Amino acid sequence: MSKNLYNFVSSFSTYEGIKNKCNDEIDQVDTTLCNYSIFEKGCKDIHFYRNYLIAEKYLTYLQNDEIFPYAENACKYFSYWVYKEMIMNKTYSYSVPMLHGNIMRNKNIQICKEYVEDITPETFKNIENLIDLYEKFLETLRVDDEFTCNQAKICVELYKSLEKTCYLNSNDLFCKGIEKFREAYNKTMKTKIICDEYKILQPFQKRPERLSNTIPVVAITAISFASIMTYKFTPLGSWVRHRLSGNKSLKNKLEKELNASQNSSELQDMEYRVPYNSS
Repeated sequence: MSKNLYNFVSSFSTYEGIKNKCNDEIDQVDTTLCNYSIFEKGCKDIHFYRNYLIAEKYLTYLQNDEIFPYAENACKYFSYWVYKEMIMNKTYSYSVPMLHGNIMRNKNIQICKEYVEDITPETFKNIENLIDLYEKFLETLRVDDEFTCNQAKICVELYKSLEKTCYLNSNDLFCKGIEKFREAYNKTMKTKIICDEYKILQPFQKRPERLSNTIPVVAITAISFASIMTYKFTPLGSWVRHRLSGNKSLKNKLEKELNASQNSSELQDMEYRVPYNSS
């Protein structure tokens, strides 16, 4: 997945506006004009074909506007929108790059080739969450002062709902997108003279440490304890002791090994607890 996939979200309304304008320019949809050799079953679906025409107009707009400053992010929006409207929950076996390639073949459009990419359900959900964050934030900036704090509260609660998704300094692209939003939110809200309790979005917590070390230590301790209990207090232990009764040296050797195992587990447990308590 592209490192820049989530970057378009901060300017989502700009690209959404271009798409809406393209939609408004389509009066009627005549599916008989659809290229069956390229789109096959999609030509029989008027909703699909209309969205194809919107996508075609959108790419044409980007291609004709040579000074369009954010072509890359506009193409990322295209990937998101095509997945949402033409692929998700549909029976067609298309991908975003495939549909983009078909549009290029049908209309000789040469734009977004470097930036279009497929979208997974998980990525789509992440994009939707980011869009929701930015839209709630914009509502906070639009409303009158008496309602600003209510909107800011909604925005903060939505941000907090994602706390378990990410950790501090995560390399996950979605988490970086959330961090970018947090920085923009804090920078803007610091200029406000109201809503002090909602001015700052706190960073996510650090990833928990020592979790990976806990399981091996506990497992070793449990195995050692089970060995001792088996030897001393079970029929199997009685049988072993009986078999060893005639061989004192072998019995002593086994007991030493069991005691060493117990001491080793206690030492490991103590080593684990000492740094934990010191933190």
